[in-house]
Amino acid sequence: MIGLLGLDFFGLVLGVVTHLPSVKVETLEPSFDAPITNVTAVAGDTVTLPCSIKDLKDYKVMWLDHRSKTLTLETRRIIADERITIERPHISDWNLFIHGVELADAGKYMCQINTDPVKIKYVVLSVHEPPVIIPDLSSPHRVTAKEGDTIQLVCNVTGVPAPTVTWYKKSSFSRHHSSMEVIGYDGMVLQIRNISRYCDDVYQCVATNGVEPSASREMTVTVHFPPEIRLTNSKIKQRIGKETILDCEVTSNPQLYSAWTKDGRPIQNDDKFKIDLYDDYKNTLTLSLKISDIQESDFGAYRCEAQNELGRDYQDTYLYELKPQTPAPTVQRSTQRPTTAKHVYIFTWTPGPYTPYTPRQDYQSSANGQSKMFSLNVAYLMGILTAVCVLIK
Repeated sequence: MIGLLGLDFFGLVLGVVTHLPSVKVETLEPSFDAPITNVTAVAGDTVTLPCSIKDLKDYKVMWLDHRSKTLTLETRRIIADERITIERPHISDWNLFIHGVELADAGKYMCQINTDPVKIKYVVLSVHEPPVIIPDLSSPHRVTAKEGDTIQLVCNVTGVPAPTVTWYKKSSFSRHHSSMEVIGYDGMVLQIRNISRYCDDVYQCVATNGVEPSASREMTVTVHFPPEIRLTNSKIKQRIGKETILDCEVTSNPQLYSAWTKDGRPIQNDDKFKIDLYDDYKNTLTLSLKISDIQESDFGAYRCEAQNELGRDYQDTYLYELKPQTPAPTVQRSTQRPTTAKHVYIFTWTPGPYTPYTPRQDYQSSANGQSKMFSLNVAYLMGILTAVCVLIK
């Protein structure tokens, strides 16, 4: 009885089981955190190429480089490049480390899972390099040209990304102060046409591409030109026994020869003449001639001259005698009031015989040049009388 009951229960259970709907169990496959990642590094640094995987289970992970060359299998390095390692900071991480990354390492790397079909995550590596100036392909540090020439300054650079080259010129405001100003256009070549003496300076190319440090190179440009003479005075006067100084400005590059001459002969330093040389500013000097105890023979023309391989120039200045002036004679003034003849009267009278009265007489005044007639009463005179009277009033 019991056995029959047991069989019936087993059959009941078996029937229930066989009539239950079938349940399909799905297995989760591995997956990446992101399908593609971009990584940028600077040459020489250590770079991390990330690869994080979920539900890896028993599948295997491999890294391949941009040339499809297998680098690692799981945590083992397949190639001999010791710069390559696998780092796993977390259980799901399979990061590829490249120590001392180089420009040649740039490209698309693949993190693969050996599923069917194979699952791949791409990591694009960009390697940047700071600017580098190539000395052998750039202009030397010193460049020489003649005035009027056309020159090119070259600054050949490399770097990733391609650097931008900016040109600067050092502007000298004085002997002790200068600044850099941007000139020309950006590029590896700076061209200067019809160069003049005012282009004689220090030039600098600076290459930048956003990666530090930037690169720079200085080039000193020297422009040669013939001499030019400028005199402070073309005429000077001085007294005998005194001294004077003649100054001459010489602008030239190069400064080869400059001198003071008189009568065609160079003047040398001695007891009478002393020549001093002063640097004023770039390419310009002052030639100073001091003449002591000036004598008659020292007067005349003095010539300042200069010469180099490109030309010659000269200017003359003249030294004249400054003679002392003779003082004007001193006029003594009288303290007495001068006496001036105001009127002069001339009388002529010839009385007739037995004339008991005074006759009419002519009167002439020299004060106003006019003649007037006057009647005068005079005393009785005997004989012929001629009288001259000069009255001064």
